[in-house]
Amino acid sequence: MNKMQIQDFKFKLFEPEVQSSGGKTVIFYHGWGTSVESNHDVAQEMAFRGHRVVVPEIIYHDTRKPLENHFSIETTQRYFWKTIYKTIDEFDDFIEHLNVPMEEVILVGSSMGGFIANGIFSNHKNIGGLVNINGSGSFLLSEKLFREKDHRSALPIEEEQVMKKYNPIGRTSCNAPVLLMHGDSDAIISIKGQQDYYQYLIENEGRDNVDFIIHENNNHQFSLEMVKDLLEWLDEV
Repeated sequence: MNKMQIQDFKFKLFEPEVQSSGGKTVIFYHGWGTSVESNHDVAQEMAFRGHRVVVPEIIYHDTRKPLENHFSIETTQRYFWKTIYKTIDEFDDFIEHLNVPMEEVILVGSSMGGFIANGIFSNHKNIGGLVNINGSGSFLLSEKLFREKDHRSALPIEEEQVMKKYNPIGRTSCNAPVLLMHGDSDAIISIKGQQDYYQYLIENEGRDNVDFIIHENNNHQFSLEMVKDLLEWLDEV
């Protein structure tokens, strides 16, 4: 593992243990309030399987203007979507600096990182694949559920218009393989967002290369079983 910086982008790079013709470049986006370091073990596992793994520092985390308390209600409500949008927006510059062919890139994200990976995937026609773990590909529905849970009013029209620009629902992404995983007991990010995106891909896009794995009795954990499913899916891809 190496700490890297290219221009303004900082990331950890895990080179594959064994060079493989089937190896991909996995860009892994972590969850809200966690860090690059907190995903060290799963990144190492993917590298052991022959994949080159890049774990970017995300705005408002690690050394990039970190917030004092990510989990205060006010901070989450103010910065959660702002973080997602910013990371989606900067992807093109980031991948250009990495100098990696788009079709060789697999986007993987956990929790907030799942939103980010899904948002990037829906904006590009030649990404190699997507794995969304305990996140959502249905931004408007997930925000509606967040607001209902917090007893907040509906999303203002101007904010809704911005969110529609990033929302994967309604966008025709590339026909690359997709893996969605979610805990059925998730009290942080409802599984309904994943279900809605899965239905969109199957019914609206007619996709036949989308897997949706529901993990029973899982309340927003990126569990060992999920890691196992991720590694097996990467092997198949």
